Amino acid sequence: MKTKLLASILLLSSLGLFAQDISLPRPATKSGVDLLAAVQNRRVSRVFVKKAMPTAELSTILWAGLGARGPDAVSSATKAGRTVSFSGDNPYINLYVLGEKGTWKYLPDTNALKSISKADSRAAVAKASSPDAAYLILFTVDNAQMPSFMKGNPGLFQQMANATAGFSAQNIALTASALKMATIVQYSLAAPAAATAAGLGKDEVPLFIMELGYTE
Repeated sequence: MKTKLLASILLLSSLGLFAQDISLPRPATKSGVDLLAAVQNRRVSRVFVKKAMPTAELSTILWAGLGARGPDAVSSATKAGRTVSFSGDNPYINLYVLGEKGTWKYLPDTNALKSISKADSRAAVAKASSPDAAYLILFTVDNAQMPSFMKGNPGLFQQMANATAGFSAQNIALTASALKMATIVQYSLAAPAAATAAGLGKDEVPLFIMELGYTE
């Protein structure tokens, strides 16, 4: 009896440990919205309506921002294999998803969210963030993944990292537009709080945040 009870406790503990990890559904490949229409209808908003986002739509948005795809088929300029172009072969930009139920790191290779925390850290990361936004996306750069040819010029690498993260943010904004959502990029954030919320290592640095959600 004791053995069965102990086994049950261990099982429940393991389920609790991994309960917040999320395997995302396959991202959509079509939206029914023309790219130029998504550009025309892109919405930037500081005010959101509290509404849960379907996991399928979150999956599509994250894939658009940093998802896995083949190497550059035209020039083979990069082997990073992401939906945004990286200078060099290392994907040095990461995305973290902060919401009411916790913080996750997006894992492009497995299309999954790795649980970092079960706390809602959005207000600590950005005081101006809206509690009604579905999610806050944190963009970071991992300096340990700096391309070897950039190691002598870290200042230029930071410019490159911000530009690459900007490509990711633009993809997210346009995909959100196609899915009838709004976004807003914010550069004012509490970097130490962001690093704590996302569990960042010493080489990874917050860049900026983007709020994502519905306006109607």
